[in-house]
Amino acid sequence: MARIDPAFLVPWVRAELDALGEAAALDAHAARAQEDGLDPDEAELDAASDLAARRGLIAALEGAAAPLWLSEVREARGLAERVERSGPSCVASLRATEGAAHRLAQLVATLVDDPRAAVAELVGLGGTPGCATR
Repeated sequence: MARIDPAFLVPWVRAELDALGEAAALDAHAARAQEDGLDPDEAELDAASDLAARRGLIAALEGAAAPLWLSEVREARGLAERVERSGPSCVASLRATEGAAHRLAQLVATLVDDPRAAVAELVGLGGTPGCATR
């Protein structure tokens, strides 16, 4: 299972649930975790982790990266999302928004198509749409 940075996980799960009209599920789950004694930040992270696993969001990320081994997912800095390959594994830097698994699949496919490339980038704003490699 990939390591998923909490700075990515919580807002990403919230965005995915919001897109489904189920944003309240995360808050309700976090409230129950607080009742069990967790502080608010721990409760929100626990709730996001649990819901991501139960709803198949983690499986969707790992499935999107299936041709490579996804070792870590982080929040993207700046406008570009990227996947960096190191041998058979990869590290993904994604925006914590709805559709992250789909964008990850695009990035991984770009790396698979160019076995010599170490990095695939997807520029979010400005630039040419699509993936670039280096």
